[in-house]
Amino acid sequence: VCETNGEGDPVVLYDQLANRWLISQFAGVSYPTDECIAVSTSSDATGSYYRYDFHLGSSFFDYPHLGVWPDAYYLTMNVFDPVSQHYLGPMPFAFDRAAMLAGSPTASFVAYTGSNVFKAANDAMLPADLDGSTPPPAGAPEPFLMSGESATWGLWRFHADFANPSASTFTLGGSLTPAAYTELCP
Repeated sequence: VCETNGEGDPVVLYDQLANRWLISQFAGVSYPTDECIAVSTSSDATGSYYRYDFHLGSSFFDYPHLGVWPDAYYLTMNVFDPVSQHYLGPMPFAFDRAAMLAGSPTASFVAYTGSNVFKAANDAMLPADLDGSTPPPAGAPEPFLMSGESATWGLWRFHADFANPSASTFTLGGSLTPAAYTELCP
């Protein structure tokens, strides 16, 4: 699907911990169902890449945001019903960073589909993206912020377990109350 049906919304990130580049976009035959992620094989952004096509499901996946963290590459998508185009909710994903950096053809992902997050009443989410060369504490979960029209913004924590995906956790760490603001494009 990624080879011939790229749909756009590209994201380019630099993984400073591994000195590698990531390029992603979504793809699909009739609507986006896959996330295409390429990881450079060296620090040369113009060099070769390991390329991955992850089939996320049969829904319409839109508005990808990617973040680098020591244990995984994290992504959020807004999910829509492919027929009615109704918003179903945000969905967080974790991609096996170690396997992707090694070029493993068995690189996998974990998606969190719990009803406390994946529901139409929730705002979109954004994963954190590590900046700088100082990593977070070992084992620290990836922060996700659910922000938008709500009066409070949920701060979530994702711990991905690729060896045992059912042991992965996505928990609410707290809520932030932003100062009053007016949305530019509600």
